[in-house]
Amino acid sequence: MRAAFPVVLLLAAAPAWAAATKVAEDGGTAFYIDPATVTAGGYVRRAPVVQDYAQPESGGVRSRQVLYEVDCAAERLRSVAVSEHDEPMAQGTRLGSVERTSDWIYVASRTGSSLPPRTPYRPIVRFVCAR
Repeated sequence: MRAAFPVVLLLAAAPAWAAATKVAEDGGTAFYIDPATVTAGGYVRRAPVVQDYAQPESGGVRSRQVLYEVDCAAERLRSVAVSEHDEPMAQGTRLGSVERTSDWIYVASRTGSSLPPRTPYRPIVRFVCAR
């Protein structure tokens, strides 16, 4: 049952994207978060983020919804689950999904992170931690 929780959270959050806020843009990809979907649990929060593509990717993917865990104290994030969709804003047919926890990505410049300065991860962490 615990393994199904991230996917249930992703699916439950999908109808709420009308209130989503664009938090970053990187090339042809825009990143959106609905503030109402951010869940707090101390310093670690969870937030589904929609990655909306200007042009379809391979396999007809127009958007992805990624569930991130964000550690506000350490300024880092990792993905927990991902679903791919054939319509913008994580709508339409779900083309695939996976539940897998990635390694932590440190976004704070003081950590010696090698992330490019304009990476979308920094604004995502800032937005989630401000909630």
